[in-house]
Amino acid sequence: MKFKTKGMHCSSCEMLVIDSIEDLDGVKSVEASCSTGIIDVDFDSSKTSADKIAKIIKKEGFEVIRGEE
Repeated sequence: MKFKTKGMHCSSCEMLVIDSIEDLDGVKSVEASCSTGIIDVDFDSSKTSADKIAKIIKKEGFEVIRGEE
């Protein structure tokens, strides 16, 4: 699932959000790009949800504009 975000400015922002999302049970992979604002998360929906991932993104200080499959 791809999350369009606002607020990532550098590779440190990318690493911060990647590390936080990777800690969730069921997350298989995470890629983040500060240049596009896209965080791409592959996860097992039986173990976690898009809402939980969005909450982590927000907790790290970034705005979630939308999520799309």
